[in-house]
Amino acid sequence: MPTRSFLAPALSAFVCLSLLAGAAAQTKQTQQAQHGGPHSSGHAQVVADFQARVKEYQTLREQIERKLPKLPKESTPEQIEQHKVVFQERVRSARAGARHGDVFTPAAAEHIRAVIKTALDAQEKQEVRQTVFEAETKGVPLRVNYAYPESRELVEMSPTLLMKLPQLPKQLRYRFVGRNLLLVDRENGLIVDYMTDALPGAGEPKPPTAAESGEAVGARVAAKATAPASALMLTLPNKEDSVRFVVIGDTGTGTPQQKQLADVMTTYRGAFPYEFVLMMGDNMYGGEKAADFRKKFEDIYKPLLDSKVTFYATLGNHDESNQRFYDHFNMKGEEYHRFKKGDVAFYCLNSNYMDKKQVSWLEGELAKDGSRWKVAFFHHPPYSSGGKHGSSTGLREIVEPIFVKYGVDVVFAGHEHFYERIKPQKGIHYFISGAGGKLRPGDVKENSPLTEKAYDADMSFMLIEVAGDEMHFQVVNRLGKTVDSGVIKSRRAAAKAASN
Repeated sequence: MPTRSFLAPALSAFVCLSLLAGAAAQTKQTQQAQHGGPHSSGHAQVVADFQARVKEYQTLREQIERKLPKLPKESTPEQIEQHKVVFQERVRSARAGARHGDVFTPAAAEHIRAVIKTALDAQEKQEVRQTVFEAETKGVPLRVNYAYPESRELVEMSPTLLMKLPQLPKQLRYRFVGRNLLLVDRENGLIVDYMTDALPGAGEPKPPTAAESGEAVGARVAAKATAPASALMLTLPNKEDSVRFVVIGDTGTGTPQQKQLADVMTTYRGAFPYEFVLMMGDNMYGGEKAADFRKKFEDIYKPLLDSKVTFYATLGNHDESNQRFYDHFNMKGEEYHRFKKGDVAFYCLNSNYMDKKQVSWLEGELAKDGSRWKVAFFHHPPYSSGGKHGSSTGLREIVEPIFVKYGVDVVFAGHEHFYERIKPQKGIHYFISGAGGKLRPGDVKENSPLTEKAYDADMSFMLIEVAGDEMHFQVVNRLGKTVDSGVIKSRRAAAKAASN
């Protein structure tokens, strides 16, 4: 006759009591989240529990990552792709039993809804809703342990909101998909968890037409393109010891139009030997396989790469974080970083995710920077006259006071598929150069009080030369024609002149 362990009834009773205790604690947390404000003691316990669950995932994925070959800071597209595939497979296997609500528990979800509801004023809420519902996120699965599709947009997170939401480790990101909020691993691309109805309000705006989104303009503007003019019209001084570079954004389409503009860039380098190119983000529209890097970047800019021109990229809302490892983007494994050329300090920022860590780093670096010129570049424009997007005011409220305090001279951005030179704001010169691969013709608002000069009739790039206290700029379109040019003084020189 088989014997029965005397421990079985006790063990069963213990498990039942534990489950009941856990359910009671979760119910208590949910009630506290519902009846206390987002900063109450009850919410503090909810946040602590949420962050403990996040930490549990972080520990698991770090254990897995340590067993993988380390991804070099200057990787090939093939290395990046292979690392992501293997990392995804192993994390998915280790979390095979993961379920919706494991991290975003009912109490945590209730708290986050309360934070989102109270953190933003009416204008910011409207801007967030517009950004979220205009984003190309259709087809993103609301499923735990599934990959966020490479072809779908990574929606910019409101910096104001990021300052108030529970803080995440660097490996994880909050991402809106419609009214839902996802927790996504930035490197393996897996959806760790999600919560529904995170964004207040109901109803989505009418989706933009292909013309409004800029998807159909390539064919329309292609008919206008002819070979660049044989006689280049260079307006820059072209001094031997100056810092010379190009600014271009929103390039990653791999279209004939992008290649035509790249050919003009190559032609101009014969007369103006620039050393490097600043890329304003959206470096890869659609997929990010190794073949995409070749089609949308390496093949397009091959003559410049062969001539040892260096590209410095920032991340746009269509770019995966793993681009920071790509050797030709020179991000050295970091989403934000600083580098220097001559007496010009360049700050490459990630405007998709301006969280507390990045803001603290930026302020710390600027505070000790004695460079003659301080230049920041990132994807989303703090000021814009664009009809589709417009100014990123939430971002501006966070970064502009820092720029003003520490003497940033110039800000370059993209995102808008046109060129715009903004009237100086608080002593800072802002430029948008986002028509390197896409164009949104006629999108600049007429009679905008922000616009000093704008061009939205064709694709374009900027030639820049810094010589002493002067920065010269020239904007060139796909025909090789100059559509804007000028010179600005450094803030230090301008202040000195004003005091005399």
